Amino acid sequence: MMIYFLCAIILLMGCSVPPMYNKDYEPPSKGLLPYLQKGSMANFSNQGYSVLLYDAEEIGTGEQVKLLQVLNPNGESVRDFSEDMTKLMHLIVVSRDLQFFSHVHPDYEGEGIFRTALDLPYGGDFLFVTEFIPDQKGITVHKQWVRGEGEPPSIMDLAVSENYVETVGQVEFQLSVHPSFKELRSGEMAMLVFSYRDADTGEPIELEPYLGTGGHCVILDETANQYVHVHAVEGMSSSGSVMFHAEFPAAGIYKLWGQFQLKGEVLVVPFVIQVK
Repeated sequence: MMIYFLCAIILLMGCSVPPMYNKDYEPPSKGLLPYLQKGSMANFSNQGYSVLLYDAEEIGTGEQVKLLQVLNPNGESVRDFSEDMTKLMHLIVVSRDLQFFSHVHPDYEGEGIFRTALDLPYGGDFLFVTEFIPDQKGITVHKQWVRGEGEPPSIMDLAVSENYVETVGQVEFQLSVHPSFKELRSGEMAMLVFSYRDADTGEPIELEPYLGTGGHCVILDETANQYVHVHAVEGMSSSGSVMFHAEFPAAGIYKLWGQFQLKGEVLVVPFVIQVK
């Protein structure tokens, strides 16, 4: 149906049909296809919603517990939430230097309040990104910096990965990019492909769905100002590889975390790339 739809638009515009090409290796950066692809990506705005953060201690465990209250633009507690990728809220926490990364799913307690246990590894500044769908308004993203107690570590410079192979658990992942790492440019659609295999034997393995899809990929620039969260493109992923479509908002150095699942365990695969 999509092919017929595209052809109909081309005919109505009075244009000739362009030559065929392999979109896996020559991804278009302009035109109707990227427009349709971007239409499936989240519009990352807080839409006037806010998230208040409270600290508490869970009795008897000593674990640090975070209470989050979601307020609508009028300052009232939100009571209507819809699931996004099987969860009512996604909380992503990263340290200022992007060395620490955590993706958790707070439990909803009603009256706009969520609760989660979260153990920050050290002191310093941490970016808290909350994603949720309130009042059927679509995906809403709220970002805030939180100061963790304790001594912060020395800030590490973010260095571009020397190679794009990383072993996590028993899985070896290799990242490839189309069009290529040297041709990654801001404002243009890129395809990120995570290929994977058994790290010991090199044999194929099968990953499990994670949060309703083949994988998630969170992307932040080195200042943590530019934020992208994309999901696997199921129709263009296959056994042994997971593909993501992403567009980098500005030039710079970015860190990305691919997230996958094997035998119930979430595997987080980090890489650092350069975008022109």
